[in-house]
Amino acid sequence: MRQALKIHHHLGHLELKATAKVNTVRLKRLLSAALDQYCDEDRIPAEKLHDETKRRHGNAYRTPGYYLRLYRLRAGVTQEKLAEKISIRQHHLSEMEHNKRPIGKATAKKLAIVLKCDYHQFF
Repeated sequence: MRQALKIHHHLGHLELKATAKVNTVRLKRLLSAALDQYCDEDRIPAEKLHDETKRRHGNAYRTPGYYLRLYRLRAGVTQEKLAEKISIRQHHLSEMEHNKRPIGKATAKKLAIVLKCDYHQFF
């Protein structure tokens, strides 16, 4: 019977039950190092992050076009490819990203499927 591996850290206590033979000393070191690294990470308050992003994007911040561009870039898709996938013209997609053209509900749903996001972000 395998014994539980116990790790005590100031973030909390872990108890693992290995399903296979493992080097417990190495695993303890690895997990402790990961927990230490987590504690040492620099944290940026969300408010500061939002302020900086709003400063960069101006009035376009958190608009439907902002989210469309954000999700498109996250998906790694060009405007041309995305427009092709949802059967619209590329310049219409560009106008939507620049908040010069509204995103209709049907288009929003198509975009959400391709970009794997919630279509409500586009209103």
